[in-house]
Amino acid sequence: MHKRAIQRTEWRGWALLFLLVMACPAQAQEWTYRVRPGDTLWDVAGEYLAPSVPWQRLQEHNRVADPYQLAPGSTLRIPVQWLHRQPAHARVVAVRGDASAQPKSGNPSPVTAGMSLGSGAVVKTAPEASLSLQFADGSRLLLLGDSELRLERLTRFGRSGIADTRLKLQRGRIGNDVRHLRGPAANFIVDTPSASSAVRGTRFRVEADATGTQTEVLEGRVAVSTAARSALVQRGYGAAVSLDQTAVTPVALLAAPDLSGLVSAPQVTRAPLAWRAVAGARRYRVQISEHARFDSLQVDAEVEAPDYTLPPLEEGRYHVRVRAIDAQGLEGRDAVAQIQVDGLLPAPYSIAPAASSVVRTSDLTLAWTQAPGAAAYDYEVAGAAGWGQPVAQGRVKDASSVALAPVVPGDYAWRIRSVDRAGRTGPFGDPVAFVIRPLTEVTAIDGRAAEAGDTRQVTFRWPAGQPGQRYRFQMSRTADFREPTVDETVSEAEITLPRLRSGTWYLRAQTIDVDGFEGPFPRPQVVEVPCRLCKIGAGAGALLILLTL
Repeated sequence: MHKRAIQRTEWRGWALLFLLVMACPAQAQEWTYRVRPGDTLWDVAGEYLAPSVPWQRLQEHNRVADPYQLAPGSTLRIPVQWLHRQPAHARVVAVRGDASAQPKSGNPSPVTAGMSLGSGAVVKTAPEASLSLQFADGSRLLLLGDSELRLERLTRFGRSGIADTRLKLQRGRIGNDVRHLRGPAANFIVDTPSASSAVRGTRFRVEADATGTQTEVLEGRVAVSTAARSALVQRGYGAAVSLDQTAVTPVALLAAPDLSGLVSAPQVTRAPLAWRAVAGARRYRVQISEHARFDSLQVDAEVEAPDYTLPPLEEGRYHVRVRAIDAQGLEGRDAVAQIQVDGLLPAPYSIAPAASSVVRTSDLTLAWTQAPGAAAYDYEVAGAAGWGQPVAQGRVKDASSVALAPVVPGDYAWRIRSVDRAGRTGPFGDPVAFVIRPLTEVTAIDGRAAEAGDTRQVTFRWPAGQPGQRYRFQMSRTADFREPTVDETVSEAEITLPRLRSGTWYLRAQTIDVDGFEGPFPRPQVVEVPCRLCKIGAGAGALLILLTL
């Protein structure tokens, strides 16, 4: 307990000192220049001072007796406000996916590698996009998908190497690799709607969303401040700050996952990657890049379990970065590995049945796209028994569909893979789940009771479909059913009606599936209901004839 109190006191002391340095006005700071052989005071003034500052002020400030004779190795103190301030720019190192940049005055345009962005520019990335920026002092930033970043202030102080960078992360996540800042006026500050993170040389990450801000420090230290409180977050710690939170409480980041189990041998595309679970981890972030510095990302995914299946990747060497995420959403230390992906046949895209679709007939047809380099395709259909006991499987040459024998109703999944002309197979694509639930067309309605015409009630029956299906029954005097006399929906394959009036009736029924899908109406059936009074009259007439004989 006493040790924790000392640590908290130390953090507060460092944070106060750090923030005082960061907040110190530029005019009270000085930059030191080390004299090189052959330098004169005019040379130094011409290279570093603002045009409005004469060289005599530099001579007076440093008490230089002879401006022609400067001792090599000696130093000149130059107030920062005398330095020549110039607008700086951020350069787009790499970009992947859709991203846009809107200058301070102008319209947004697509981001391209090599693009130069100035102060006031707003950069936005699509959900699957990523890009990296390099600033005037060599610091780098990785902007992940679904993010919005404003380059609030980009300034450099002549040729001094001092840069003043201030960014506003409105939403999303960034990773920063900030070079050790030279000079007292050098800044690298990231503001969010709920907090501010200031550094002078470190690697750290920031995420901002509608609930707050998360800062994770991998190297160096970062001063994190809210409207009321500040704290110095040390290496290996992070801080989560909500919008209404005043205190900043650093917590230890989760350990880096152990990726030693990832084999260095070539991986196939769609291969599973697995690592040991990290204590305290709720989720994991997996990133894959072609670049060792992760300038852009092929993959940026969150998974709940300590494993991940590679997406389709082109042949080549890739860098994998994995980190654990704790209950607060803070992302832990990075683990990095390399993998080699062999160029294998890509799996075709599945077309039909589509994912989560319902096949309303027992006759099943599989369809897929043609895949480059494929001469044939292997398909499998599995039910409850799984892929070890598929209900259907086979190989189809030079085709993109196959019709299967009738399959019993139930839940299924199917998958497809490519086969080249040498018989080598690629990986199976993702399984596609679907349901077979035939929608039987009602083509035969039993109307014998109506045709008898001698009961107080009439019941019509037809063959039942699948469990849970309903039926819409209609009766009309006309074949076009413009004004049906009976139009009812029933849950059983029958309906009971009061005694019908004599004459011609048209009847039909359609099946309604459990998801509300309505099958077609078949051709109507015709029922002739006899006239009961006519039968009585005919009987009485016959009796009178007999009595007269």
